[in-house]
Amino acid sequence: MATRAGRLLTALVTVVLAGTATPAAANPPEPAGYPATEPAGYTGAPRPVTGPDGVATDELDADYATAVTAVDAWWRTNWRDYFPGSYTAPGLAPAARAPGLYDAPAEQVYCGDLLLPEGNAYHCPIGDFLAFEVDLMLLSQSLGDGFVYLVVAHEWAHSVVSHLDPALAAEAYELQADCLAGATLEGAVDDGLLRLEDGDTEEFTAALTAVASDNEWGTVYIDDNGQQQTETHGSAQERIGAFERGTTDGVRACLPNAVG
Repeated sequence: MATRAGRLLTALVTVVLAGTATPAAANPPEPAGYPATEPAGYTGAPRPVTGPDGVATDELDADYATAVTAVDAWWRTNWRDYFPGSYTAPGLAPAARAPGLYDAPAEQVYCGDLLLPEGNAYHCPIGDFLAFEVDLMLLSQSLGDGFVYLVVAHEWAHSVVSHLDPALAAEAYELQADCLAGATLEGAVDDGLLRLEDGDTEEFTAALTAVASDNEWGTVYIDDNGQQQTETHGSAQERIGAFERGTTDGVRACLPNAVG
Protein backbone atom coordinates (compact mmCIF):
# COMPACT_ATOMS: atom_id res chain seq x y z
CA MET A 1 0.00 0.00 0.00
CA ALA A 2 1.37 3.40 -0.93
CA THR A 3 0.43 6.74 -2.33
CA ARG A 4 -0.26 6.55 -6.04
CA ALA A 5 3.09 8.14 -6.71
CA GLY A 6 4.87 6.16 -4.02
CA ARG A 7 6.13 2.64 -3.45
CA LEU A 8 4.05 -0.41 -2.60
CA LEU A 9 3.77 -1.68 0.94
CA THR A 10 4.18 -5.36 1.71
CA ALA A 11 1.62 -6.41 4.32
CA LEU A 12 -1.44 -5.40 6.29
CA VAL A 13 -0.84 -6.36 9.88
CA THR A 14 -1.94 -5.38 13.37
CA VAL A 15 -1.09 -6.40 16.90
CA VAL A 16 -2.67 -7.16 20.24
CA LEU A 17 -1.90 -4.05 22.29
CA ALA A 18 -2.57 -3.94 26.01
CA GLY A 19 -4.55 -0.74 26.41
CA THR A 20 -4.57 0.24 22.74
CA ALA A 21 -7.34 2.70 23.51
CA THR A 22 -9.13 4.09 26.48
CA PRO A 23 -12.90 3.53 26.07
CA ALA A 24 -14.69 6.73 25.17
CA ALA A 25 -16.68 6.64 28.41
CA ALA A 26 -13.55 6.90 30.53
CA ASN A 27 -12.94 10.34 31.98
CA PRO A 28 -10.16 10.41 34.58
CA PRO A 29 -9.02 13.80 35.92
CA GLU A 30 -6.91 15.84 33.53
CA PRO A 31 -3.49 17.00 34.74
CA ALA A 32 -2.88 20.73 34.70
CA GLY A 33 -1.25 22.07 31.59
CA TYR A 34 -2.20 19.25 29.24
CA PRO A 35 -4.14 20.30 26.14
CA ALA A 36 -7.90 19.92 26.38
CA THR A 37 -8.40 19.88 22.62
CA GLU A 38 -5.82 19.60 19.85
CA PRO A 39 -2.25 19.31 21.16
CA ALA A 40 -0.07 22.36 20.74
CA GLY A 41 1.53 22.58 17.33
CA TYR A 42 -0.97 20.27 15.60
CA THR A 43 -1.87 21.75 12.23
CA GLY A 44 -4.25 19.08 10.94
CA ALA A 45 -1.56 17.50 8.75
CA PRO A 46 1.42 15.26 9.55
CA ARG A 47 4.93 16.68 9.54
CA PRO A 48 7.51 13.95 8.88
CA VAL A 49 10.91 14.61 10.36
CA THR A 50 13.46 15.44 7.67
CA GLY A 51 17.20 15.69 7.57
CA PRO A 52 19.19 18.65 6.21
CA ASP A 53 18.70 17.42 2.65
CA GLY A 54 14.93 17.39 3.06
CA VAL A 55 14.66 13.59 2.89
CA ALA A 56 12.69 11.69 5.55
CA THR A 57 14.98 10.32 8.24
CA ASP A 58 13.78 6.76 7.77
CA GLU A 59 10.92 4.70 6.34
CA LEU A 60 8.83 4.99 9.48
CA ASP A 61 8.57 8.77 9.13
CA ALA A 62 7.39 8.54 5.53
CA ASP A 63 4.95 5.68 6.19
CA TYR A 64 3.54 7.38 9.27
CA ALA A 65 3.03 10.69 7.48
CA THR A 66 1.36 8.96 4.53
CA ALA A 67 -0.89 6.90 6.79
CA VAL A 68 -2.06 9.92 8.79
CA THR A 69 -2.67 11.92 5.62
CA ALA A 70 -4.59 9.14 3.84
CA VAL A 71 -6.74 8.10 6.80
CA ASP A 72 -7.63 11.69 7.64
CA ALA A 73 -8.37 12.50 4.00
CA TRP A 74 -10.64 9.48 3.61
CA TRP A 75 -12.73 10.25 6.69
CA ARG A 76 -12.84 13.95 5.84
CA THR A 77 -14.15 13.18 2.35
CA ASN A 78 -16.56 10.36 3.25
CA TRP A 79 -17.87 11.26 6.71
CA ARG A 80 -21.21 12.64 5.48
CA ASP A 81 -21.89 9.41 3.58
CA TYR A 82 -22.33 7.66 6.93
CA PHE A 83 -22.88 10.14 9.73
CA PRO A 84 -24.63 13.47 10.37
CA GLY A 85 -22.75 16.57 11.42
CA SER A 86 -19.19 17.54 10.65
CA TYR A 87 -16.08 15.41 10.73
CA THR A 88 -13.63 16.17 13.53
CA ALA A 89 -10.08 14.92 13.13
CA PRO A 90 -8.33 13.76 16.31
CA GLY A 91 -5.38 15.72 17.58
CA LEU A 92 -1.89 14.26 17.66
CA ALA A 93 0.16 14.29 20.85
CA PRO A 94 3.08 16.74 20.88
CA ALA A 95 6.30 14.91 20.02
CA ALA A 96 9.73 15.80 18.70
CA ARG A 97 9.85 13.28 15.88
CA ALA A 98 6.44 14.06 14.40
CA PRO A 99 3.08 15.01 15.89
CA GLY A 100 1.68 11.89 17.56
CA LEU A 101 4.87 9.83 17.19
CA TYR A 102 6.42 9.94 20.65
CA ASP A 103 9.49 8.22 22.09
CA ALA A 104 8.97 6.98 25.65
CA PRO A 105 10.32 7.25 28.28
CA ALA A 106 12.29 10.29 27.08
CA GLU A 107 9.03 11.95 26.01
CA GLN A 108 6.18 11.88 28.50
CA VAL A 109 2.66 11.88 27.11
CA TYR A 110 -0.33 11.78 29.46
CA CYS A 111 -3.93 10.72 28.92
CA GLY A 112 -5.57 12.26 31.95
CA ASP A 113 -3.40 11.09 34.83
CA LEU A 114 -2.13 8.04 32.91
CA LEU A 115 1.45 8.27 31.68
CA LEU A 116 1.50 6.45 28.36
CA PRO A 117 4.22 3.78 28.33
CA GLU A 118 6.53 2.38 25.70
CA GLY A 119 5.42 -0.05 23.02
CA ASN A 120 1.80 0.94 22.53
CA ALA A 121 -0.62 3.22 20.70
CA TYR A 122 -3.55 5.10 22.14
CA HIS A 123 -6.65 7.12 21.51
CA CYS A 124 -7.12 9.39 24.50
CA PRO A 125 -10.72 10.57 24.85
CA ILE A 126 -9.58 13.50 27.03
CA GLY A 127 -8.92 16.02 24.30
CA ASP A 128 -9.51 13.38 21.60
CA PHE A 129 -5.90 12.85 20.55
CA LEU A 130 -3.78 9.96 19.29
CA ALA A 131 -0.33 8.86 20.40
CA PHE A 132 1.89 6.24 18.75
CA GLU A 133 5.03 5.12 20.59
CA VAL A 134 8.07 4.74 18.35
CA ASP A 135 9.11 1.28 19.58
CA LEU A 136 5.70 -0.09 18.67
CA MET A 137 5.69 1.48 15.23
CA LEU A 138 9.20 0.17 14.51
CA LEU A 139 7.77 -3.37 14.61
CA SER A 140 7.04 -2.55 10.97
CA GLN A 141 10.68 -3.43 10.30
CA SER A 142 9.88 -7.08 10.98
CA LEU A 143 6.13 -7.24 10.36
CA GLY A 144 6.00 -5.15 7.20
CA ASP A 145 5.38 -1.46 6.83
CA GLY A 146 1.64 -2.00 6.37
CA PHE A 147 1.70 -2.35 10.15
CA VAL A 148 2.01 1.42 10.45
CA TYR A 149 -1.10 1.95 8.33
CA LEU A 150 -3.11 -0.56 10.33
CA VAL A 151 -2.20 0.95 13.70
CA VAL A 152 -2.98 4.49 12.51
CA ALA A 153 -6.32 3.43 10.97
CA HIS A 154 -7.23 1.42 14.09
CA GLU A 155 -6.58 4.26 16.53
CA TRP A 156 -8.27 6.77 14.22
CA ALA A 157 -11.33 4.50 14.32
CA HIS A 158 -11.49 4.83 18.10
CA SER A 159 -11.65 8.59 17.67
CA VAL A 160 -14.37 8.27 15.06
CA VAL A 161 -16.51 6.11 17.36
CA SER A 162 -16.10 8.63 20.19
CA HIS A 163 -18.01 11.16 18.06
CA LEU A 164 -20.93 8.86 17.22
CA ASP A 165 -24.26 8.15 18.83
CA PRO A 166 -23.43 5.71 21.67
CA ALA A 167 -25.87 3.25 20.11
CA LEU A 168 -23.37 2.83 17.27
CA ALA A 169 -20.48 1.95 19.60
CA ALA A 170 -19.92 -1.81 19.83
CA GLU A 171 -19.27 -3.51 23.15
CA ALA A 172 -16.31 -5.25 21.50
CA TYR A 173 -14.74 -1.87 20.80
CA GLU A 174 -11.33 -3.17 19.72
CA LEU A 175 -12.88 -5.48 17.12
CA GLN A 176 -15.02 -2.57 15.95
CA ALA A 177 -11.84 -0.52 15.49
CA ASP A 178 -10.32 -3.38 13.47
CA CYS A 179 -13.45 -3.44 11.30
CA LEU A 180 -13.40 0.32 10.75
CA ALA A 181 -9.67 0.18 10.01
CA GLY A 182 -10.41 -2.32 7.26
CA ALA A 183 -13.20 -0.13 5.87
CA THR A 184 -10.96 2.94 6.00
CA LEU A 185 -7.98 1.38 4.25
CA GLU A 186 -10.14 -0.30 1.61
CA GLY A 187 -11.91 3.01 1.09
CA ALA A 188 -8.58 4.80 0.75
CA VAL A 189 -7.53 2.26 -1.87
CA ASP A 190 -10.82 2.72 -3.74
CA ASP A 191 -10.39 6.50 -3.65
CA GLY A 192 -6.84 6.31 -5.00
CA LEU A 193 -5.21 7.51 -1.78
CA LEU A 194 -3.39 4.20 -1.27
CA ARG A 195 -2.51 1.22 -3.43
CA LEU A 196 -2.70 -2.43 -2.39
CA GLU A 197 -0.17 -4.98 -3.64
CA ASP A 198 -1.02 -8.59 -4.53
CA GLY A 199 -0.33 -10.84 -1.55
CA ASP A 200 -0.91 -8.20 1.12
CA THR A 201 -4.01 -9.93 2.45
CA GLU A 202 -2.22 -13.27 2.89
CA GLU A 203 0.70 -11.59 4.64
CA PHE A 204 -1.71 -9.68 6.88
CA THR A 205 -3.44 -12.90 7.89
CA ALA A 206 -0.17 -14.67 8.68
CA ALA A 207 1.20 -11.74 10.69
CA LEU A 208 -2.04 -11.16 12.61
CA THR A 209 -2.24 -14.84 13.51
CA ALA A 210 1.29 -14.69 14.88
CA VAL A 211 0.66 -11.75 17.20
CA ALA A 212 -3.02 -12.05 18.17
CA SER A 213 -4.38 -12.94 21.57
CA ASP A 214 -4.77 -16.56 22.62
CA ASN A 215 -8.19 -15.67 24.01
CA GLU A 216 -11.42 -14.85 22.28
CA TRP A 217 -13.02 -11.51 22.98
CA GLY A 218 -14.73 -11.41 26.38
CA THR A 219 -12.81 -14.36 27.81
CA VAL A 220 -12.07 -13.99 31.52
CA TYR A 221 -8.56 -15.06 32.45
CA ILE A 222 -5.95 -14.68 35.19
CA ASP A 223 -2.93 -12.54 34.27
CA ASP A 224 0.69 -13.00 35.33
CA ASN A 225 0.01 -11.06 38.53
CA GLY A 226 -2.86 -13.33 39.50
CA GLN A 227 -5.48 -10.69 38.66
CA GLN A 228 -8.68 -11.49 36.81
CA GLN A 229 -8.79 -9.81 33.39
CA THR A 230 -11.20 -9.74 30.47
CA GLU A 231 -9.86 -10.07 26.94
CA THR A 232 -10.80 -6.96 24.96
CA HIS A 233 -8.96 -7.47 21.67
CA GLY A 234 -9.94 -10.96 20.59
CA SER A 235 -8.33 -13.93 18.92
CA ALA A 236 -6.61 -13.91 15.55
CA GLN A 237 -9.70 -15.35 13.90
CA GLU A 238 -11.92 -12.67 15.44
CA ARG A 239 -9.59 -9.80 14.54
CA ILE A 240 -9.04 -11.01 11.00
CA GLY A 241 -12.78 -11.53 10.62
CA ALA A 242 -13.53 -8.02 11.87
CA PHE A 243 -10.97 -6.44 9.57
CA GLU A 244 -12.19 -8.42 6.56
CA ARG A 245 -15.81 -7.50 7.32
CA GLY A 246 -14.80 -3.87 7.09
CA THR A 247 -12.86 -4.28 3.85
CA THR A 248 -15.69 -6.27 2.26
CA ASP A 249 -18.85 -4.57 3.53
CA GLY A 250 -17.68 -1.12 4.55
CA VAL A 251 -18.33 1.19 7.48
CA ARG A 252 -21.96 0.26 8.11
CA ALA A 253 -21.02 -3.38 8.66
CA CYS A 254 -18.95 -2.22 11.67
CA LEU A 255 -21.82 -0.39 13.39
CA PRO A 256 -24.40 -2.04 15.65
CA ASN A 257 -27.93 -0.71 15.13
CA ALA A 258 -26.93 0.95 11.86
CA VAL A 259 -29.72 1.65 9.38
CA GLY A 260 -29.21 1.45 5.61
